[in-house]
Amino acid sequence: MITGTGLTVHELGAESSPNALVLMHGLTDSGECWPDAVRRWGTAYRIFAVDARGHGQSPRFTTEELTGHPGDVMLADAVSLLEELAGSGVDRPVVVGHSMGGALAGAAAALRPDLVRAAVLEDPAWGTRPDDDEVRQAALERLEWTQEFRDDLASALAKGRAENPTWPEVELGPWAGSKRLTDPPFLETGIAWPSTPWDDFVRRLAVPTLVVTGDQEVLIDSDVQEIVGGLGNQHVTVSVVPGAGHCVRRDATEAFHALVDPWIAARFA
Repeated sequence: MITGTGLTVHELGAESSPNALVLMHGLTDSGECWPDAVRRWGTAYRIFAVDARGHGQSPRFTTEELTGHPGDVMLADAVSLLEELAGSGVDRPVVVGHSMGGALAGAAAALRPDLVRAAVLEDPAWGTRPDDDEVRQAALERLEWTQEFRDDLASALAKGRAENPTWPEVELGPWAGSKRLTDPPFLETGIAWPSTPWDDFVRRLAVPTLVVTGDQEVLIDSDVQEIVGGLGNQHVTVSVVPGAGHCVRRDATEAFHALVDPWIAARFA
């Protein structure tokens, strides 16, 4: 499926199901980076897994978009996708997002609750924003890292497998391949979140929202959890999966799905 904005969306799962999930991936991943989750969810749900702009097979950013705010462009893309799905008869899907995609999914749900039934945010990109020097340094490191996959995919994949021994094997190939398809000029900006402060979106969330994080080098650490709790939004629940890091569904796959799958099912009950 190619959307009106030109984004590539992978249509998967049970085509005849009235219940749908929209999957929004993390930075340097793509819509093809959910194979284990799709295997589990695909028998019950119609699935739309988007390639974010600058990722996978979707369009690259223009120079104007990069010098403006690429995160706002991606958020507009996410809302446009949800509008397009609603126009085609998809009734209020559950949005599921990881990291960058978690921040975008949460923001889209906050802006357009009429288009979203609920949200599952896997360690979303919330919390204190880095200063300009930190952004530049992180961007440089990410460019160098993704270049390793372009230079020698097999070696980079083997390194990723060794560093992430608990990940389902089916996840590793798409994860590695997606790094070669991420737009370097976009990565060079170092910006992959909307310009609006993340806590403004959290305050506005009016649909059931499950935030899933781990306890090993995560974005939603205890400090961020305290901020979220202090906002007092009863629609938002934070759950911690022990032993998991930033990629919760890959680090602790069974624990993630034992938590998330019945929660999603209940939203459609």
